[in-house]
Amino acid sequence: MRITVLMENCTPSSRLVAKHGLSLFLELDDGRRVLFDMGPDASFLDNARALGVDAASADLAVLSHGHYDHGGGLAAFLEATSGRGTKVYVREGAFGTFASGTPERNHGIGIDPSLADDPRVVRVGERHELGDGLLLFTARRRDHEIARSNRRLMALGDGGLVPDDFSHERSLLVREGGRHVLVSGCSHGGILNIMDAAEEIAGAPMDVVVAGMHLTDPSGGSVEDPALTRGMARELAERGARYLTFHCTGTDAFSLLRDELGECVGYLHVGSVAEA
Repeated sequence: MRITVLMENCTPSSRLVAKHGLSLFLELDDGRRVLFDMGPDASFLDNARALGVDAASADLAVLSHGHYDHGGGLAAFLEATSGRGTKVYVREGAFGTFASGTPERNHGIGIDPSLADDPRVVRVGERHELGDGLLLFTARRRDHEIARSNRRLMALGDGGLVPDDFSHERSLLVREGGRHVLVSGCSHGGILNIMDAAEEIAGAPMDVVVAGMHLTDPSGGSVEDPALTRGMARELAERGARYLTFHCTGTDAFSLLRDELGECVGYLHVGSVAEA
């Protein structure tokens, strides 16, 4: 599988736009193309053109969760693919009301709820087969601690804003050539919990994990506790996978991951191309 990063927080190139968000273009070994997330706005399409990637040629698209930095470009993608009828798969609940901060002081981080009515947007449940080795799933068990920065994220519940349970989040499991690749947007439910779920489904360990790990909180201006990050990195090392990360992991936390994982972890920025 070939991965091209269309949107991420940083880029070394003046011809590409970097914004807080994520968009990945996945080219599978069998020729299928999958757009995974769409960044905060239409900029991911501009980057795609600059990179020589036809993002509108995707055979299907996946929205990892209901936050604007991953789905803000959904309207632009629907417009770009209006003649193709490309389906966009989202988790039930992804068009809910989401916020960052505290119940008393916060700002909205959701995506345009009117887009939920587009016939090309397919809302699916906890587990959904896309066929030929592609599976969408939500990790519900929380056997491992999740990053503390997730505590500032909320969803509208009965009586007002409550802590987000991230039931609107999902990940993609790719099975091809006898290998297993996990793709996750922010891993709000905890990357180790998501890996547990993926390994249970696959009946095998992951070979490659392509994921943000939410070890930084740009709204709150904080970075995850170094001890927690290092402990998580040691557990990741024990899994024996190769890790490619970006976006909400943050460069400070990445340096700690690198200390523990060495060459087994890499950072992807806008314009990065990697093989998984």
